[in-house]
Amino acid sequence: MEQRQLLSPLANNLRMWRERRGMSASALAREAGLAKSTVSELERGNGNPSLDTLWALAKTLHVSLGALFMGPVGRSEVELKRLIDAPVIAHDGDKFVAQLMASWRNSGEVEVSIVSLAPNAKRSSRGNSLGVVERAVCLSGLVEVGPDESMTLLEPGDMITFHADQPHIYRARADGGRLLVVQQYPFVN
Repeated sequence: MEQRQLLSPLANNLRMWRERRGMSASALAREAGLAKSTVSELERGNGNPSLDTLWALAKTLHVSLGALFMGPVGRSEVELKRLIDAPVIAHDGDKFVAQLMASWRNSGEVEVSIVSLAPNAKRSSRGNSLGVVERAVCLSGLVEVGPDESMTLLEPGDMITFHADQPHIYRARADGGRLLVVQQYPFVN
């Protein structure tokens, strides 16, 4: 995958957050301790930013590092993220690689669980509370996940994001499977 393709979400999100904060490229660069040309190049989808550069931009914009790479999921969308397509946010040769699967803001509650499915097992849900967003990451096996009309087969490392306030299913294939499930509940007064 080309470097430009990896930076496309960064370019769009960097510009969006800078504009939301009412900052010029010069002001962002100055406050982050970077050259204006660095910010300009990144917003054009060029450059190869270091992790320190990304952290400086995120800190100055008052967003998480992930907010520079990810976008929100719309109400009717189901988003599939394959591990192979996840942006690399840090690496050290062959020693380690960190890939960003998701980032979100939450003013409610988050639950994290591990779901283990026996071979060919199926778990159906009538749906959670209104506004709940679910992210399921396949840890092992092959597992179909999602709303009834948008089931997606996940392989290890893949992640699906969907609104879980509708009927949805987890269905393992012949060898069973395991999921990491994160449910995001909205804040309710």
